[in-house]
Amino acid sequence: MAISKKIEAAINKQINHELMAAYHYLGISAWFEHQNLSGFAKWFLVQRQEELEHAQRLYQYLLDRGGQIVLDALPKPKSTFTTAMAAFKASSELEKSNTRAINALYLLAKAEDDFATLSHLQWFLDEQVEEEKTMSESIALLELAGKDSSALLMLNEKFGARGPQEE
Repeated sequence: MAISKKIEAAINKQINHELMAAYHYLGISAWFEHQNLSGFAKWFLVQRQEELEHAQRLYQYLLDRGGQIVLDALPKPKSTFTTAMAAFKASSELEKSNTRAINALYLLAKAEDDFATLSHLQWFLDEQVEEEKTMSESIALLELAGKDSSALLMLNEKFGARGPQEE
């Protein structure tokens, strides 16, 4: 069964949202590198890669269902921040926005009785719980560190130890 045009358009929108998030994380990574905080920079590069993988999952799914891919221009990402906390808060808002977008896509698939898309999106719903939790925990750690530069350097080292997620 071919995918509906409504679902096709919504999945394309989500693909572009995931690519925009990846671009956003690349900009944040560059900012952290400029601040000589390479651990945080690496952490955001891992985040970037995850977003690209999410886009690829949706891309392949849409192709598998006979849909057409439509890629949009990506907005310039913010790449300057006042603090590490500001970068993480911006990222947290981005993840919340992504959750809302995936929820809307899920509701559309439900309204369209597109059970294959509902099944495919379940992974994304679960993933967003993890993404928002990770951002919340990161912000909490930065709040604990406060203005203590040695604590920030310890967090930089901790975040730099992050490797790619296994999916």
